[in-house]
Amino acid sequence: MRARSYSFILSLACGLAAGPAVLAADAASPTAVFVDDADPGVAEIRKLGERTLDHAGTALLMEVRHVLAESSPALAIGRLHLKDYPLPRAVPGQPAVTAIRRTSLQVRNPANAPDAADLAALELIRDQIANGDDVAKVLVQRVTLAGQPPEWRVYRPLVTLKQCLECHGPADELAPGVSDTLKVFFPADQAVDYKVGKWRGLIRASIVEPAKKT
Repeated sequence: MRARSYSFILSLACGLAAGPAVLAADAASPTAVFVDDADPGVAEIRKLGERTLDHAGTALLMEVRHVLAESSPALAIGRLHLKDYPLPRAVPGQPAVTAIRRTSLQVRNPANAPDAADLAALELIRDQIANGDDVAKVLVQRVTLAGQPPEWRVYRPLVTLKQCLECHGPADELAPGVSDTLKVFFPADQAVDYKVGKWRGLIRASIVEPAKKT
């Protein structure tokens, strides 16, 4: 699959042509395989994932604007998240969204650290950018763990917006109080030194298919 150019969706402050990429040979670890997003066999999964991420992205942008309008950036840290975002209602007999998550190679909250499958997606996008290639609009991944049903993951890249810089910009230019707040709540923070328009990480929707009748 040739990577295609893409206008990244917002960042919150706040098989592929080369063949399947398989992770983790350990039988106890998940195995992740990238799947051609143009494959008709994953069209339903991709559409559900993209629709879910569209809605989540809009809701998160509204949350950023609302929180920053009523409090200082230092007080807003920790309030911008997906924790309270309702997942799409499952339709019986149809694929269902089980989680929406953000992750990055430079995380603030350790709870958002990438697992092995996330890391493969992050590194793929990172390498596309580093090589000057077109950046994938979407990545579709199939994750399996022994004894569990497969999980589909639909990823989209995130970019840094101007309003993100007060908490994620150059370390010496953060809004008043942000550095001190980070030292208290996120002492291992890595999510700074971003610039407007720079790649921030990924947002993904996890999806499971209904169990097949036997």
